[in-house]
Amino acid sequence: MSGCPEIVLDGLTPEKYAALLEAAQKQGIALSGDAGTTEYSGMQFQWSYDAASGTLRMQCTEKPFMIPCHMIEQKIRQLVG
Repeated sequence: MSGCPEIVLDGLTPEKYAALLEAAQKQGIALSGDAGTTEYSGMQFQWSYDAASGTLRMQCTEKPFMIPCHMIEQKIRQLVG
């Protein structure tokens, strides 16, 4: 297993971040709070959100080798909208 580069998303208001958390939870992804780690479909993620700057940093730290990082990044960006 291996990980992917960190994804940095700017311009996320607290309201948009709250909507992201809700959307993630509806898809079975356990995200809550402003930072943490979670596991989803055999992959491990870590994230941190800074409300003052509106910046979300997310990284897939472990994934199966057959899943490319660009696909994971695409899904994260779709979730953020």
